[in-house]
Amino acid sequence: MSLTRVLLCALFCALLSIPGVSFARKPRNAVLMALPGDSKTEADQEVLKMNAECNAAELRADVAAMDRCETDDFTHTHANGTVEPKAEYLKGIESGAHKFLTLDLSDVHVRSYGGAAIVDGHMHLRANNNGVLADVNDLFMTVWVKQHGKWREAAWIADRLPISALGTTESK
Repeated sequence: MSLTRVLLCALFCALLSIPGVSFARKPRNAVLMALPGDSKTEADQEVLKMNAECNAAELRADVAAMDRCETDDFTHTHANGTVEPKAEYLKGIESGAHKFLTLDLSDVHVRSYGGAAIVDGHMHLRANNNGVLADVNDLFMTVWVKQHGKWREAAWIADRLPISALGTTESK
């Protein structure tokens, strides 16, 4: 296991162990957006903007834009536990093996710490994965780092949202 992956797992476990932090809450209907005059920091604003741009590139299957959004050692951890390094993940997007139909975020939070930031929230995703339609509700966490003056995504981690938190059933 790479040092980056070990550190990301440690970070995720540490967040889960903080008293009062719950990832099993009901999602809100609207994405938390940075509005003019809002008290969010400039770094938080920049990270939210980059997160939205990278998600839009993913929906368009714009591999070149995704490549620019992500660090060279980016990892994508799916809710089923599969971990894909950047090259493998982008190859799946480029080939059409992973085709995102919708990617709706809600209950989004960002926390920045100098040259690093974490974005987390709820995600409703519809995708066509090699001809198999998926309609999932997940919790997500992305880790962002500032490299050469630009925010880049270092890791994406998803975890299945418990059905009890949704109040409905979901198809997989």
